[in-house]
Amino acid sequence: MSVSNYLLSGHKFKKAKNLSAAARLEDGEKADSLFQEAYENFSSISSARVQYPDALHCWGLALVNQAQKKSGDAAIKILEEAITKFSLCDTVKSHHIGASMDKGVALMELGKAKGLSSDEDLYVKANETFLNAEEIQHGSASYNLACLHALHNKADACLESLEKARDCGLIPDEQDILNDADLDN
Repeated sequence: MSVSNYLLSGHKFKKAKNLSAAARLEDGEKADSLFQEAYENFSSISSARVQYPDALHCWGLALVNQAQKKSGDAAIKILEEAITKFSLCDTVKSHHIGASMDKGVALMELGKAKGLSSDEDLYVKANETFLNAEEIQHGSASYNLACLHALHNKADACLESLEKARDCGLIPDEQDILNDADLDN
């Protein structure tokens, strides 16, 4: 790889992250257009770059954000692509905390988009992914595990995970917790 291509990859990574951040603030065709431009920039980043796993993670995260603006088959397709990006990130760089966390979130979102019960395989895989993230960084997935426990009506386990997230300083703001539909139980 030439030096110019290497440097261009870094520029495209930054541009892709900025485009996906801008897309989150938009709706409809404008959001889709910005997401698509971000994906084109992510796809041009060289696998030889040290930031390549981070680019895959950010690409997957952008896909999850786009899927949240969609419903039905469109959301399902985008979430499946996000899960693929997170899996590839983990293949390229094992124990990538971001990919582990966000893959679990994407699996849960896919389960919701498909209308599956919380006992289905996607939720089991999300749990495994969150436990893997916990092995990488203690407390990192405690809040997400609390959400899964709530979906399974395991109040004690949910509370224990919420306390762990709090003790690790990795708990969302109070209003975010109160508004989290996963914790409705």
